[in-house]
Amino acid sequence: MKSWMPLLAAAALTSALAIAPAAADEDAAVDCGSTPFSFSGEGYYVDCLRYEAAPRKDGASGQSQSDIINVTSDERSMFLTLVSIRLTSTGLHMRYQDLLQNTRDFFSGVELSDWTGIGYQSGYDTAEFTADISGTPSHCIAVQRYLNPAYGGFKRHIIGMGCAAGGLDPVYAALQKMRAPGD
Repeated sequence: MKSWMPLLAAAALTSALAIAPAAADEDAAVDCGSTPFSFSGEGYYVDCLRYEAAPRKDGASGQSQSDIINVTSDERSMFLTLVSIRLTSTGLHMRYQDLLQNTRDFFSGVELSDWTGIGYQSGYDTAEFTADISGTPSHCIAVQRYLNPAYGGFKRHIIGMGCAAGGLDPVYAALQKMRAPGD
């Protein structure tokens, strides 16, 4: 089975570019301790990336920082990817979008089938769906939350996706071990 991590990291970074397209620095692997995420669990591979950009909109400009955490089970049968996007300028904010639209935008390379919104689970707006990930039929979840309301929008957005080749129990178990802004 192929590793899912490169696919999701690339999709998440591409989406960060869509939100903050101007004057972007290269993405860089970082120590997960320098991100807003923490993960406590054994039997997983954990990698983090950071992407910084200078977004502009309607005459306002500022800085954005996107942190990505990828958690993969040691047998590579499950992954969970979360992205934290934070705007630091006073004149910029993110508008709310529903989970389905954001999942399509952030993980555009993934075909979403059998989408079922299940409401709030562990502090996240959550949905379940099926997808073909790297040639493997998979059961998946999508999660998101918005934080730091300001100026009719938000300053931070957490969005993620996790999939498993079998049932969803390992994905939900990994999500329970994750700490993200708002927890």
